[in-house]
Amino acid sequence: MSRLASKPIPFESAVTIEIGNDKVRVKGPKGELSVPLHAGVDVSTEPGQIWVKRQEERYRAAQGLIWSLIRNAVTGVTQGFSQKLEIVGKGWRSQVKGNVVNLQVGHSHPVNFELPEGITASQENPGSFTLHSHDKQLLGQVCANIQKLRPVEPYKLKGIRLEGQYLRQKVRKTAGV
Repeated sequence: MSRLASKPIPFESAVTIEIGNDKVRVKGPKGELSVPLHAGVDVSTEPGQIWVKRQEERYRAAQGLIWSLIRNAVTGVTQGFSQKLEIVGKGWRSQVKGNVVNLQVGHSHPVNFELPEGITASQENPGSFTLHSHDKQLLGQVCANIQKLRPVEPYKLKGIRLEGQYLRQKVRKTAGV
């Protein structure tokens, strides 16, 4: 655990926090999230901040995990998260229609990827689109599922990738001596 978990998590007045026996519910202008609690971690609130304390030293890792999950929930219900995906390949493109992303990525047919509840998409150009959500974990999982449809191949780097993702290009095989 980093030492961040020993600091409080600040939150705005628009956010309401409900602490139960086994979970923390965070409500805000963008939605509602719940974070499961660990048995060795105690959560308390003061006006404008949340404290995460461990009962014993052996729960240090759980304290850091719960602190990060609650911080992500607070950020998600106030600001939200977004992730841009790029499609690289000749003739490959995407189109967003409501909660369905239509992908033409080299298959014999277009692939219609239906977005789960809590995820919205916006289109910038045919080669990229952005996913928005208040749930960081759900957003990451949906991005990974979309990337599985056409993973980036290592020689020409064609495929679906996250914006700014570092990829190393392999050198092609050279002719024999």
